[in-house]
Amino acid sequence: MPHINGHNNGVPGAMLTPSRAEDAQILAAMDNCIIVCGAQSAGKSSALESLVQVPFPRSNNMCTRYVTKVTMLQEDTPSIQVRIHPSPDRSEAEAEKLSCLLWQEDNTANYAVRLATFREEAHWQIFTGSAKAAITTRDILQITVFGPGIRPLEVLDLPGLIEYVPKNSGNDGVPNLIKSIILAVIKANEDLNNQGVLGLCEEHDPKGERTLGIITRPDLAEPSQRESLIKHVLRNRSFAERDATQEVHDYNERVLLEAPPWNEVPKHWRGISELRERLGERLFSLAKRELPGLCATLRAKLMELEKHFEALGGREFREGELESAVAGSLKRPREAARDHARGIYESDIRSFLPDSAVRLRSRIIEKAEVFQDRLTTNGHAWETLVRPTTADPDADLGSVYKEPPPDDMAEIKRHESLPAEILEIVKLLKQTRSQMLPGFPDPRRIADLFWRMSEGWSALARDYIKQAYICCERYFREVTPMAFKREEGGSPGFSNSHKIAGRCVGPHIIPRLDRCRERAWEELRRLEKDRSDAPINADMTFLKERRAHRQGRAFDRVMKATHQLEGHDKSKGLDPTTYYQHAGLHTQDELAAKTAETYLDAMWSHYLIERHIYINVLRQVVERHFLRNMGDIVARSWTRRLSLNSRKGTMRKRRRNRRSRRKWKL
Repeated sequence: MPHINGHNNGVPGAMLTPSRAEDAQILAAMDNCIIVCGAQSAGKSSALESLVQVPFPRSNNMCTRYVTKVTMLQEDTPSIQVRIHPSPDRSEAEAEKLSCLLWQEDNTANYAVRLATFREEAHWQIFTGSAKAAITTRDILQITVFGPGIRPLEVLDLPGLIEYVPKNSGNDGVPNLIKSIILAVIKANEDLNNQGVLGLCEEHDPKGERTLGIITRPDLAEPSQRESLIKHVLRNRSFAERDATQEVHDYNERVLLEAPPWNEVPKHWRGISELRERLGERLFSLAKRELPGLCATLRAKLMELEKHFEALGGREFREGELESAVAGSLKRPREAARDHARGIYESDIRSFLPDSAVRLRSRIIEKAEVFQDRLTTNGHAWETLVRPTTADPDADLGSVYKEPPPDDMAEIKRHESLPAEILEIVKLLKQTRSQMLPGFPDPRRIADLFWRMSEGWSALARDYIKQAYICCERYFREVTPMAFKREEGGSPGFSNSHKIAGRCVGPHIIPRLDRCRERAWEELRRLEKDRSDAPINADMTFLKERRAHRQGRAFDRVMKATHQLEGHDKSKGLDPTTYYQHAGLHTQDELAAKTAETYLDAMWSHYLIERHIYINVLRQVVERHFLRNMGDIVARSWTRRLSLNSRKGTMRKRRRNRRSRRKWKL
């Protein structure tokens, strides 16, 4: 238990040191939080620094520019840590960089000096990158102070009346104002009736039971304003005193406040020492009042947990057996997931129907075949007629699982004839001309045609990944109860395996599966970036088809010119002009049509090759991010949490034992 023989003003959070054994027992059961709010440059940071003896970020000409969160915890070994919690506005790279920063000092005697150095380095890191020119940021500077004799306390220094929503705090603009002690900081030279902070405090504390008003910078108050200063008066630490000790600041404050006119203010309403006493009394008073309600809430929660424990079969095991039963039960779904993802099935699934989700590999193969058929049948933007289509002799090799395309797929466009299709391509080539000379269309327009033709791939791929995720989710929801089931003469299990499985799958396995899906989405985004980039094709099939197309079209032109000549005066013979006239390559429109047909055929060759690659690569996305490590999804979920909970439980027992030993020493 903490000391009860008076405050130690050199220890962070010393105002929470109880002066009576009764207060010490109450405080041991309560956590404390102080919220400091006020307008910018009101002196919040200076007041907090004097109050809890932890240096807060400030400068000569700049107010607090981000949330500073100070947490004080009791540990046998003194140490300090400084971290940065990045704002949601940060980019992924900046957030990762800031999250990895850690300043730490162990066993330090002069923690204040080291802490000031750490927070200055953190301040510089916060205002880099995208926030380099920002006035304020939504980043959070987390300062944690550990040491013997420190009472648990959390203090938030807000940069003006900003909207700050910490993690797991709901949607309140200012965190935990309903339960916290509120310090309303106001400058002495400003009208109290115009202070927005007072309205905020009144909203969350209508009776004023948890609010302490603090007047700062009393040396700036005009004589006419001094009569209205009925709140607690503090002298701010000036910028010139930023490196001075707390004792020096307290002395300068006493000199100011013990001189007229401030000596007319009641003694217990002025000075940092008196504020520490008042704040400690207020905290103990609120703790006493809230403790009965807290005990009732804890009793109700305990009864609820005992009901859950009994419903989950906790009474069926002796001490030490439950953890072993859970660990043994988790081994079965881990091994089953590994085997079922490979299509290895044992007789233990005989009770499931053949189309059950438990046959995971079978279900994934079905979805892969459906994806392949969809991409082949519905993946293109229009039906091209550049190559005559014949009956497919291999149509029977497709999937037997026929499913309609996703709802967000665009309808495939169909042309009346090849000339109509070519005419549309000619129009597109003219609309997308670049710096090429007339009559020489840019070959890069083939990429435009490919991007348009393959635009529907993304929707089909997203649906394929979605269906693979659903198969995996259904698999775990069906196989886990089987793995936790108690069998006669077998390994230990649970009589209510469905409830146990629900506690395992929902909170632990599904989040891990969600992360697998996010990685699959990310890889799909990279594939889409490759598809929308400049086409690259090193397949020999493309070159062969291009040569066959050139030779075929040249032969067609010769034959057409020959047949045309047979119907005319042969005495004129063929020359370059008549040849190209008879071959249909004379006018500008004819040349544009032939170029469009060549581009269209080249695009279709590239499309067919890329489609085959896309199918295989996307299958690998599902294999890599879902099936390949299915066993690890179980292994890294509940087993890790179980181990952590076991260690936490052991540490909690040790802390309770230490508190019990200290209690008997009182």
